[in-house]
Amino acid sequence: MEVLEEAVQYFKNNNGYLRLLKGLKNKYISYGEIKGNVVISNPTDEEKQALSGLMKRDYSRNKTININIAKLQKQLQTTRFSGIDLKDFINAYFNEEIVSKKDNKIKYQEELDMFFEKILRQNEGKYVYKYLKKILENKNNIYYNLKKYYNKEKDLLGKALNEACAGINNLPEENIRIPVFASNTINNPHGYDKKTLCGKIFIMLLSYINGVPVPKDSENLAELYYNNHLLVDDVSNMVLCKNITGFIDDSVKNININKRLLYVEHKGLQGFKEYNEPIYLTIYNLSNISSLKKDKYQKVLITENPAVFMEITEKCKKKDFKLICTYGQVKLAGIILLDLLTKAGYKLYYSGDIDPEGIQIADKLKQRYGKNLEFIGFDVKTYLKNISKINISEMRIKKLKQIKSKELLEVCKYVAKNRKAAYEEENIENLITFLNEL
Repeated sequence: MEVLEEAVQYFKNNNGYLRLLKGLKNKYISYGEIKGNVVISNPTDEEKQALSGLMKRDYSRNKTININIAKLQKQLQTTRFSGIDLKDFINAYFNEEIVSKKDNKIKYQEELDMFFEKILRQNEGKYVYKYLKKILENKNNIYYNLKKYYNKEKDLLGKALNEACAGINNLPEENIRIPVFASNTINNPHGYDKKTLCGKIFIMLLSYINGVPVPKDSENLAELYYNNHLLVDDVSNMVLCKNITGFIDDSVKNININKRLLYVEHKGLQGFKEYNEPIYLTIYNLSNISSLKKDKYQKVLITENPAVFMEITEKCKKKDFKLICTYGQVKLAGIILLDLLTKAGYKLYYSGDIDPEGIQIADKLKQRYGKNLEFIGFDVKTYLKNISKINISEMRIKKLKQIKSKELLEVCKYVAKNRKAAYEEENIENLITFLNEL
């Protein structure tokens, strides 16, 4: 029997050495060297006897035994186990290759780099390559998310990342529904669902390429998709409006005369206007409209609440003004319509509840449309006139600290002070007056 095997057998036959040897193992894992001291608290009689014999010291009365590793190695040289390497001995005793944390970290990073290098090579020369390369070089948030997925789902990440890259490499030039796009691209209609690993990575890559934060809610996600010709839900996402007219974006229905394209007016929208009826426009409807028709009124009133919208529709003397209702938070269909209106040169006027949520909606719209949007009713005079008895909780009041638009800061102070809301329904007469004076 070799000396190393004999040493292993000897120390395994006495449990009094076990805690000492575990301590030596942990020293190497922590520092990459076996050095320092191993402290054994509350030693058993078996440990006292074994360590006393090994170190040639009396530990019989010790409550703590402190073994200096350098002295331990020196002492071993006086035994029949002289010449064995302590690291080799520990490996043999625990029957495994003991690796330090530092070595493990280096090995892990090498394997991680190789993993990503392989993905990069597979996408070399493709659209996603330069973006993925920057992500990996700059080690941004997306990199650390990918690293997290690597740690948790390494076996799935390679396929998911490659399929996400395939989506980026094949982004459509015309509108297409995401399940159809996923089926065409990776043969899986649910492959880019936002809850799948592939879907999460696809969204992160798409956000990075578009220079926007990763969406935290479904509306911002739908907008990101739409900006890249991907449709999540183009029939149930809708906006209520009145007197919206425009031109069809369809080359088949348009007339080309002497190389000049003459756009045909959307007859459906024109019909609703002639009958003075409100209409719900879906993303599908809006995606077929190239531009909106200009009329004598270059102002558009936007209301937050449907009851206000309908009251104005029925009671206003003028019937040919443009009116939009967001139903609270503005959905993607509403954003698309407002974008079309500003592109056509219309000025937007927003009215809503003077409470934290209503002010947040107003603020988001102002941040998006800037000088093209003004407020109606978001002033201190209107607030104090229409203030209700409904209390606002402290949690909701805190939302006012996030408001950025300077035009809203004054009314925010009064809402925070009074802790009560003023509702849009109380301001209907002023809104009607605004429209009648157009």
